[in-house]
Amino acid sequence: MENAAPSFFALIDCNNFYASCERVFDPSLINRPVVILSNNDGCVIARSAEAKEAGIPMGIPEFKVRPMIRQHNIAVRSSNYALYGDMSSRVMETLKTCTPNLEVYSIDEAFAELSSAYMSSLSEYGQWNRQRVLRWTGIPVSVGIAKTKTLAKIANETAKEFSALNGVLVLDSEHRTEKVLKRTSVDDVWGVGRNYSKTLHKYGIDTAWQLSRQSDAWIRSTMKVTGLRTVWELRGRPCQTVEQTTEPRKGILSSRSFGTPVENVDDMREAVTLFASRAAEKLRAQKSVASNICVTLVTNKYENPGKPYKFGIDVSLPNPTADTTTLAMAAVSVVNRLFDPCKKYKKAWVMLTGIVPEAEIQTNLFSEQAYTQKQHDLMECMDSVNARYGSQTMSVAGTGVGNNQSWQMKQEHLSKRYTTRWDEIMEI
Repeated sequence: MENAAPSFFALIDCNNFYASCERVFDPSLINRPVVILSNNDGCVIARSAEAKEAGIPMGIPEFKVRPMIRQHNIAVRSSNYALYGDMSSRVMETLKTCTPNLEVYSIDEAFAELSSAYMSSLSEYGQWNRQRVLRWTGIPVSVGIAKTKTLAKIANETAKEFSALNGVLVLDSEHRTEKVLKRTSVDDVWGVGRNYSKTLHKYGIDTAWQLSRQSDAWIRSTMKVTGLRTVWELRGRPCQTVEQTTEPRKGILSSRSFGTPVENVDDMREAVTLFASRAAEKLRAQKSVASNICVTLVTNKYENPGKPYKFGIDVSLPNPTADTTTLAMAAVSVVNRLFDPCKKYKKAWVMLTGIVPEAEIQTNLFSEQAYTQKQHDLMECMDSVNARYGSQTMSVAGTGVGNNQSWQMKQEHLSKRYTTRWDEIMEI
């Protein structure tokens, strides 16, 4: 017998998450416009509500808005992914104390499945989530509750937009749902991409409500089965459930743009060794091994237009492994083959593929490079030390010493990693 569909779904979404993380540890940023920059302090990737009101566009290069930054006294921060990732984990662990059926959808949002036990107090449930997350982590959240995940998304965005809702909106009646859908553009419907949006506007379908009124046959012919499911969800018919298990990744990428162009092979070896180390750590975190590694070096494509600017080589490993030293040595061997001292490299990446669960590994008994128990124990020890004392506390020597390498990303506005580094913990 199949389990009955849940009566309601909740979407809990952190408000301006990156900026909120910065404010938890720097109260002087509260009520002040804040922007977060991408790798190498390039473009604006996140904004506080005040920065949005000041007119700072998303994705714009930082240098283009410097006059606005000065004019509005906007605080600028380099992206601090160590801090954001740890704060995300704290938020999600807090949410799990509020509901057992939780799907972590992204770094700053999660879906919850609400059984009939919550039906008499949906709004109170939403406020309880908000208050607990704020009290335990300092991060403000908004909550949208509806009969489907798509409607919960729309409810959440509406709750953020109108302060009178106090961060929570429950779409528990046809009248309220219709009212919200009539003011929601099809561009903002989860599952309706840019191409479909253009098509819908061409047919005069501009709102989510208009989309929900179209016939199944027309939707199927225009937007395929996926679009039909989206429309069913807009009508209150659940087509998606909460996914509590995450599928292991089939490919793991570690990449960075360099702070300054790399022209020295030793610098490139250090960088690629670090990228391989980070990829290996992610690989072990999902209890997997990889049988293939690809290293790619990238130059500035605008310096020699029309000529190749990406150079990569795939290497098949003798045996699947998650050993950092083995993967790093393979990556460095590729660098030795690819590196051209006459080129200036602006970026590199390491990609692990051929990934399978560690439990399924089949080793060659005659190979000295099999992923041995000794290697496994050493990697487990290294991961344990880094989890406790901070990333790269223990690392392979090939990554270099410290964080002062010339190839490191430019992060001139980086805040401290307050929650993951003992030497950067906040002092009061």
